[in-house]
Amino acid sequence: MVRHDVITWPFDPSVDLGLLAAEAGYIWLSRRHRGTLGQAAFYVSGLLLIWLALETPLDPLGDHYLQSAHMVQHMVLIAVAPPLLLLGLSRRMASAVLRLPGLAGLTQPVPGMIAYSLSIVFWHVPAVYDVAIANTPVHILEHLSFLAAGLLMWWPVIEATGQAGPNPLSSPMKLVYLFMASLPMMTVALVLQFSQVVFYSVYRTEPEILGGITPVIDQNIAGSLMLFIDLALTAFDMIVIFVRWARAEQIKDQLLAP
Repeated sequence: MVRHDVITWPFDPSVDLGLLAAEAGYIWLSRRHRGTLGQAAFYVSGLLLIWLALETPLDPLGDHYLQSAHMVQHMVLIAVAPPLLLLGLSRRMASAVLRLPGLAGLTQPVPGMIAYSLSIVFWHVPAVYDVAIANTPVHILEHLSFLAAGLLMWWPVIEATGQAGPNPLSSPMKLVYLFMASLPMMTVALVLQFSQVVFYSVYRTEPEILGGITPVIDQNIAGSLMLFIDLALTAFDMIVIFVRWARAEQIKDQLLAP
């Protein structure tokens, strides 16, 4: 069990105001382009997960004591919340979003994958990680970049958002895209999972709060969590895409049958 004296609830007005602004913008967009209740449920779920990652004890635990807690927070921001937010958009809503200057180009597969890969690798460089932990503005920038990179990466994969762009990916290309996008995450995760030294200074100096969980073991757990969450999400999405592809091909064959 985690020591009770380290359980604290953060309060960051910028997080709450940002989430409220995101919800207000979504309500306006949904009413203008006739979003459904199901889509709204996905979007609200994404916002709720962001709030849980940033405004619960998970945040101070990750910042000061447990790298594994910090990893869960980061995976929510970059890999779990973004697809839920995008599932909240209809094709018409996504098309409206793409009218924002420069956004259509950024949501193409290559820029999305580059942003995702760079974000994962850059923020896990030890010197950069330590600066982000010690400097609040940099830490906020890190969280925002994770969210942005996640949205850009998942945009071509989600059906409604991907179809809203000028060059939607075919189902086979989505499978290739997801596999390629998982490689940087997998690389960082394996390095953490099998490391024998603690890479980040904050976790070398803070006291252990879980009996028997040394900083090295905690870092190994962080890498394992990163790998598991990424593989689980990638596998799930690949299965969904493959099943839809197979059904579409079956329907096509039936229509072409004499």
